[in-house]
Amino acid sequence: MSAASSPPEPQVSVLVVAYNSRRCITRAIAAIAPAARETAVEVLLVDNGQDGTGDLVAEQFPQVRIVPSQGNIGFARGNNLLAMHARAPLLLLLNPDMYCEPGAIDALAAAARRYPDAVAWGGISLDAAGRPDTGNAIIVPSLRQYASAALGRTLARRDRLQLTQDERAKVLLGGFVMIARPAWDAAGGFDERFFLYCEEVDLFARMGKAGGKLWSIPAARAQHELAHGENLAPRRLLYMAAGTAEYLRKHWSAPKRTLGLGLLWLASCERYLAGKLLAKWRPRLAALGDGHRLVATRPGLWLYGYDPVRGLKAKLDRGEAP
Repeated sequence: MSAASSPPEPQVSVLVVAYNSRRCITRAIAAIAPAARETAVEVLLVDNGQDGTGDLVAEQFPQVRIVPSQGNIGFARGNNLLAMHARAPLLLLLNPDMYCEPGAIDALAAAARRYPDAVAWGGISLDAAGRPDTGNAIIVPSLRQYASAALGRTLARRDRLQLTQDERAKVLLGGFVMIARPAWDAAGGFDERFFLYCEEVDLFARMGKAGGKLWSIPAARAQHELAHGENLAPRRLLYMAAGTAEYLRKHWSAPKRTLGLGLLWLASCERYLAGKLLAKWRPRLAALGDGHRLVATRPGLWLYGYDPVRGLKAKLDRGEAP
């Protein structure tokens, strides 16, 4: 093949960590091209699951580079693995159930040019109706947040989800975010002790401490399928609690961590009991209560985060968790 006919060097490497994602992966991959009409991209995928997602992608999208699976290694390690194979100066982390709107990747690439002193630029996640995906809003953990949750409130920045202008941020959603490769390498990528959840909060906290700037870019939009009802699954909330506990173990002092975890558990207990007591009149509370069942009734599963002996993943591997 002549140099003239060779594909251009990618400006963006799109990294997709899949886990039993057959039902959504075709739509997610198909949405990448119209989202990047002005940006040369390469797409890399690793399949952490067992449903043949990687085989399906290889058959339908031969341009996607399939990185050999190493089993269910988690989101953090999966992205680190893909980044080792990526060639572009910009990395786009994309969930397999995140469907980019046309021009979304172009908007993030343009933001990278507009704010060259930043380290990451994040898009906006929407539900199926095009509304802000408040169920997956992400903020930096704080005692104020957990105290508010224990009082039945939320501090999620709904105004940020409805942004109309670019805005500086302290944390960005890890399922739809572009990161400068030099900053990724300097940070060492994700901390692989985080199996699922809060790995991006940890990464951006470390980048922020090093002086890195983050931007939310409202012109970059994507629909998140998980916003459609699976966000209250008990196992998912259990992993979220473990990821949060691991973040607090790493970044907070012991007294502050104990208080924060206590408030987090109290908030979960309140939601579990509300679901039990009010399910007859409030069906939404029934789903909420069931989602918090494991977090509320079995705190020993998640309070130690992902500790290699006492943590959630270790207990799952030993068959000690449902």
